[in-house]
Amino acid sequence: MFGDVTFFARHYKEVQPNVKSDHRHSFIWLAAFVLLCSPFVCYGKQYPDSLVLNRLFSYRASIDGTIEGYTTTAYLKTNIKTDRRNITLVCVPHLYPLARSQKRSHLGETYATITFHEDKPNEATIHATGSTIRRHRRIMPNIVGYLTPNIYRPTLISDHLFSPFHRNNKRFYRYKTSTQGDSLVRIDFKPRVHNTQMVKGHALLDPSTGRVFSCLLSGEYDMVSFVIEIKMGDEGIESLIPQECIVKAKASFFGNRLRNIYHALYGLPAPTPSQTQSQNAIDSLRAIPLTASEKQMYAEYDSIRLSRSDTTVVKEKNFLKDFVWDKIGDNLLNRIRGSFGTEDRGFYKLSPILNPLYLSYSKRRGVTYRFTANAGYVFGSKSDINFRAKLGYSFLQKQVYIDMPVTYTFDAANNGYFKFRWKGGDRITSSTVVDKLKFEHGDTIDWDHMDLDYFKTSRISLVGHYDLNQYVSIESGIAFNYWKSIHDKDFAYFDKPSHYDNSVFTEELTVRPLGWKGPIVTMNYERTLKGPSDDGLNYEKWEFDCSYIHYLPCLRALSLRGGGGFYSTHTNDALFLDFNNFRENNIPGGWNDDWSGEFELLHRNWYNSSRYYLRFNATYESPLLLMSWLPILGTIIETERIYLGYLSLSQLKNYMECGYSMTNRVVSMGVFTSFREWKFDGVGIRLGFELFDKW
Repeated sequence: MFGDVTFFARHYKEVQPNVKSDHRHSFIWLAAFVLLCSPFVCYGKQYPDSLVLNRLFSYRASIDGTIEGYTTTAYLKTNIKTDRRNITLVCVPHLYPLARSQKRSHLGETYATITFHEDKPNEATIHATGSTIRRHRRIMPNIVGYLTPNIYRPTLISDHLFSPFHRNNKRFYRYKTSTQGDSLVRIDFKPRVHNTQMVKGHALLDPSTGRVFSCLLSGEYDMVSFVIEIKMGDEGIESLIPQECIVKAKASFFGNRLRNIYHALYGLPAPTPSQTQSQNAIDSLRAIPLTASEKQMYAEYDSIRLSRSDTTVVKEKNFLKDFVWDKIGDNLLNRIRGSFGTEDRGFYKLSPILNPLYLSYSKRRGVTYRFTANAGYVFGSKSDINFRAKLGYSFLQKQVYIDMPVTYTFDAANNGYFKFRWKGGDRITSSTVVDKLKFEHGDTIDWDHMDLDYFKTSRISLVGHYDLNQYVSIESGIAFNYWKSIHDKDFAYFDKPSHYDNSVFTEELTVRPLGWKGPIVTMNYERTLKGPSDDGLNYEKWEFDCSYIHYLPCLRALSLRGGGGFYSTHTNDALFLDFNNFRENNIPGGWNDDWSGEFELLHRNWYNSSRYYLRFNATYESPLLLMSWLPILGTIIETERIYLGYLSLSQLKNYMECGYSMTNRVVSMGVFTSFREWKFDGVGIRLGFELFDKW
């Protein structure tokens, strides 16, 4: 634009060389007029950037209704090419079939009905599939969400990638508008700071309404570089979801490199029963014709499959390949999931058994191994049963930790369920047991080297839960506690019992003053049954807890938690101080597993040393906080947190922790410092493995 004005002014001077000096003001006014009018003269009708952006940001509000529950039929074609691979590929979730396949290129097709949701992942009902991957295994399902981006929400895909089309994210992007013909406006956008939560690209939209016709987005998240080409629907609710989407993704890690191309079409006709029941259903439903190379991939796959099923050919047995690689390797290194029962109402999910990515390390526990399993069966719209096992093993402590709840839901609408839970392996201390021995035997024994105050605890409970309404819930049940010394022989030497047990009645009242989205206040009560038990472990315990997560725009959140507990009555002979809401997490997981609301540097003995506790924790989380703004680190950091915690116990009146942590595609790392009685107490680091956690 400015070049045109400069040329005009130069031309004006050349054709009139004898312009008098008193006409200089006229020339200045003329140049200013041309400068202001040049956008309209040179390019036709123009729209100010602010006007176009406001209409873009307001378009979602102009559409009545919601995409929640909206269904459409879609066809998806996937081309996968493995450029480089090595043995480490077997450890990556869902990529085990590519690691053992002789082919470097694979093809997959799916014809399904998609149900869209506003605040949770979309659901798919598959009608027909075709694939050159053995057993039709899913490859990189984490990219499927990129095929249905919700461009008008704060985040494009689930809980990541800031959408440049949402008003809350305007401060993260730079925008530039230009016209495309007489009826379209092109908006180019790029992030103000290079961060993995950002995208860049452009979009074509209607300047009068702000509706996006098509857009192109590119970025990198969780080790996947991607380019997304989107063509939006025509009008109404359909204009909020894609009509066609092409995703080009590249993943590089550990010397492996994969390139994937996904092509999805939406709004297709629903299949007829005859189409879905045919042997090669995908052939009659295919919406995009196959290329010559794709037909060749299917032909080669069919020939291999037929040769494997040919019983007339005597095949040479290979124990290493047929059993170790195919059977054991697949189940040990890959995630295992499946369904069973009528209409696939049952399901099971198991984490890899020997995958090294499920190991973690800390100075106190050493190397810790984690394993999770989940299974369930849906009886109907109101009832189901769910089993979950969470196991951990500390090689340094040589201790197994177990947490196994089984939940039977009889009224899903009111969250009515019965839960049986077995939790064991935790270690706690009890000074009252040792104090009694010291009183009887005096100082004739070196008590400090015997560790008689350490016990392993187990708890079996059965509770019933019901939501009276959105404000009040009740839970009641019984539990059996068992404590066993880790040094049985030493107690036998003193002719004292090495284990204790009792039965208790539990009650929990939950109050939500503002409903489901407000703060949660709980009151827990526990008392031993039938008076003093045979082991002298009679007590009455109260706990109060209040927690609230205030979600802020742009993936920020403020988490608050406060509470306390105390033993109102107890025996003096033997007492194991064990609170429900104040205890150490012995099976630590990743970023979303109790990183918020914990005391990272508090020694585990303090959890069982006081008959009361008062606590307060606050955590602020943001994708762009401190380190994310730095040029290099900002490209890999996904989320950051700031922590503050306060604790008061009988012998530790004032204890405080503050810390900072960040997570990226590989690890979560936190740095914490503690203060005891307002004096510096120490610094510690916590690490968690996040690699492929979202895959």
